[in-house]
Amino acid sequence: GVIVESDRVLKTRAPVELLESDLEFSRVSDVSVKSQISLLPGVVQIVEVILNGMVLMCVVASYFVLAGFTASFTSGGGFGNNYYSPFEGTELEQVRQLDQKYTVLRAPLIYGGVAVSLGLGVLTMSVLLQGAKSLTELSGKWLLLEAAFSLLAAVSYGVGIGLYLHVALQINATDTCRARARLYARKGLTWMNCQLAGTDGAAATFACLLVVMYSSSVVLALRSYRRQKHCKESQAQHSGCSDAPEYLWSGTL
Repeated sequence: GVIVESDRVLKTRAPVELLESDLEFSRVSDVSVKSQISLLPGVVQIVEVILNGMVLMCVVASYFVLAGFTASFTSGGGFGNNYYSPFEGTELEQVRQLDQKYTVLRAPLIYGGVAVSLGLGVLTMSVLLQGAKSLTELSGKWLLLEAAFSLLAAVSYGVGIGLYLHVALQINATDTCRARARLYARKGLTWMNCQLAGTDGAAATFACLLVVMYSSSVVLALRSYRRQKHCKESQAQHSGCSDAPEYLWSGTL
């Protein structure tokens, strides 16, 4: 009789223990999923900072590469030194004048590109550091402000891509660019032409990626705001809203 009773107890206890283990695994999995989701805003903003740096480098590289052999910014060395220039005499003077005119035409591109990429890169870094807190420690106004900033950045880059490429193509269609390209072509330097430069195309490509990333940040910020509002209304922050960090290094800053 004792053995039969023990068998009954074991048979009823096994399903209960199995159910408890399943519930525990479900809770751990839910926290893991929430933690992974909550890391997305920080990861996206890190990528945004990197892409802003890539745009900055491409814009600056494009300006210096296309400046030519006689650009005044390297006078006394590099391309500015006549020893490295294939031009001589009157031809050298013509190329120098055309290089300077072309450099002046492209000046708005580098000033605008540097201002936008560097400015938005620094602001994105500031937003990233300011938001390195748990979701419950961030105010709803900050999340809305973050969404507005990301939206403005996405629109700025979207408009900036169009303006940058339009101005670059307009400059390449000028008589200055054509005359300059003919002089360089006489010396076999066919790469100095009036086609869209690869560095300009690279800058536009990274800028397009930034439009996508900033648009994603808008969605993530609004989702975090909605989740925070729901947690406050239900007063259920202990159910996971406060446990999952909002950014990768939350709690360490």
